[in-house]
Amino acid sequence: MKKKIGILTFYPMHGGGIFQYIQSMVDALAADKGSTYIIFADENDNRFDGYGLEVRKLVPSNRSGMNQVIIFSQLLLGLRQPFFLRKNELDAYADIDLFMSPATSVYPHLFLKKPFVFTLHDMQEKYYPHAFTRTERFKRELRNRALTKSAKAVICESNYVKQDIMNFVGADGKKIAIIQSPPPDFLLRYEAKPENFAAVRLKYNLPERYVFYPAQCWFHKNHIKLVDAFNIIVNETDEDVSLILSGSQQDNYPKLMARIKELGLENRIKHLGYIDYEDIPYLYKMAQMLVMPTLFESVSIPIYEAFALGVPVCCSNVVALPEQVGDAALIFNPNDSADMAEKIVILLRDKPLATALAARGKQRVRSFDHKEYATKILSVIN
Repeated sequence: MKKKIGILTFYPMHGGGIFQYIQSMVDALAADKGSTYIIFADENDNRFDGYGLEVRKLVPSNRSGMNQVIIFSQLLLGLRQPFFLRKNELDAYADIDLFMSPATSVYPHLFLKKPFVFTLHDMQEKYYPHAFTRTERFKRELRNRALTKSAKAVICESNYVKQDIMNFVGADGKKIAIIQSPPPDFLLRYEAKPENFAAVRLKYNLPERYVFYPAQCWFHKNHIKLVDAFNIIVNETDEDVSLILSGSQQDNYPKLMARIKELGLENRIKHLGYIDYEDIPYLYKMAQMLVMPTLFESVSIPIYEAFALGVPVCCSNVVALPEQVGDAALIFNPNDSADMAEKIVILLRDKPLATALAARGKQRVRSFDHKEYATKILSVIN
């Protein structure tokens, strides 16, 4: 009898790169006939309705404030009982043999005492503790230790993160599989429609030349340093270029907008908020480059998106990004605005370099194959 494997996709569309990571995992496993895959999704999530897989939709009970307290208490006491799960949830999960959790979440697998594999994306709280409250750091510590201890296997996307899991959580390296996720399958075979470029440009009132940075306004995404670098470009060069930002307008957003206003860059920097998913490839393809000034990233999904769409990349030299980009990007020190500005300007002015990097990026991402990715995940599952 085939194993029933539940893929947990409870993650908001506007929740950053993990949304795309989940999409890639489902893309990879959907073609496998060796097991029966059942997708668990929020009741209004229609992403996977056309995949030919069973999709069970429900409202997870772990989101209520009271149940969060119960979960926290259970993690603290090391209990794995489904005290807070409703009957309809218990029934929906009852026949699953193994859970795949692409997000670093404890729901529901940790409390069902069933085998599970989860992905631990990063442990940035160990490097930037000031970006998290004491409670958040404590919760992350409890969650990561409980998941790592109980999981059949842990997936991460770089050797850097694997070393962190071993060092900070004390996990056995044999339990950790490094499997880099490719971009969602549709991007690897994406064909833009020429007539859509003008419509997207008009829709978002995009300038002729711009640098693009899609990222949530979290501290480690380093927007302020990027704005400072762009201020150097505006005041010390003759480059007629704008900076287009997208993502959540929360967390560090007020500080970001205050800095833009303080420097008088309102006419050169624009924050679009969330972008309709079908428009994202066009914003990439019309950009001069993707800039990725992040302070901490295990693997950057936007970099793979840019690679897949043939867009040059200029990015940080931190954590696992050099491991990810190889020779297909121009890198800079994200803590040095002058270095960031210099590298952006080099890529703006050196067209042959930009073309070469875009070609290398496209070649690099073509080496990713969803079949190979699926094979690696299946080797962990089996």
